Amino acid sequence: MSWLSFDVGGTFIKYGYFADTGELLDKGKVPTPYEVDHFFTQLAAIVEKYDESANLNGVGISFPGFIDGRQGIAIMAGALTALHGWNIKKALAEKLPRSLPIALANDANCAALAELYQGNGQGCQDLVLVTLGTGIGCGLIFGGQIREGHRFRAGESGMMLIDSSHAGFKTAHELASTRALVTNYGALRGTSPQKVTGEMVFEDDTPDVQDLLTDWSQKVATVLFNLVVTLDPEKILVGGGVSLNPKLLPLLHQALHRIPSWPDFQVPVETCQFYNDAGLIGAYHLIKKEAVS
Repeated sequence: MSWLSFDVGGTFIKYGYFADTGELLDKGKVPTPYEVDHFFTQLAAIVEKYDESANLNGVGISFPGFIDGRQGIAIMAGALTALHGWNIKKALAEKLPRSLPIALANDANCAALAELYQGNGQGCQDLVLVTLGTGIGCGLIFGGQIREGHRFRAGESGMMLIDSSHAGFKTAHELASTRALVTNYGALRGTSPQKVTGEMVFEDDTPDVQDLLTDWSQKVATVLFNLVVTLDPEKILVGGGVSLNPKLLPLLHQALHRIPSWPDFQVPVETCQFYNDAGLIGAYHLIKKEAVS
């Protein structure tokens, strides 16, 4: 048996060809087409390429936005606005020469599945994954299943309000993302945020930047704390490019322990095992599970 998975992003569509054992045998990427017909034609061409040589058993898709995985609909498709409201599974199936099982899920949930089955979430049934990047993403696994929510908006933790006292209501996207960190660092140093990386911030050991990191990590910890007291997961995993920095996790642990009630609710907080291939690996597990159940 063999499987194909896609990780659809605003810039690239990544794809991976998996053996039934979970081994990633081949992968690649193509620019993401923004015209609807071209988008599905591109996906179908990749499916056909592997199906001709390997007789695929199914296709899994990691997709941005509010996703109704049961029906296969992208209610909102992130930056791919032309695909808002489209039934992704149906539209792709209509482009294929033969019927294949197709599974679809939100990209953060797929990343959480990757960790659940092969990564640092193994052994858990209730798992929360938080990604720090341009915004804040969140994947929810409960009872070993993706939790999408009543209107498929569960896990939008970036919209969590963590400051309502200054300049209006500020969300976690605005205050606790990596983008917020580099923007504040740029303002502190009088440079464009586009020229700043998270690595630059973490390597700057001047007192004012250390204060900046302490403040930012406390905001991230607030997000994590609120998720824990609301959902009571077995573990929180933190992902995104900044999670590769070994200084992040100690900062978050220190910030969490500054919260007085953390000892009453604390769960393990770790970084993710997977990064670039998380969506592909999660989409593989998604389709394999759906196709054989």
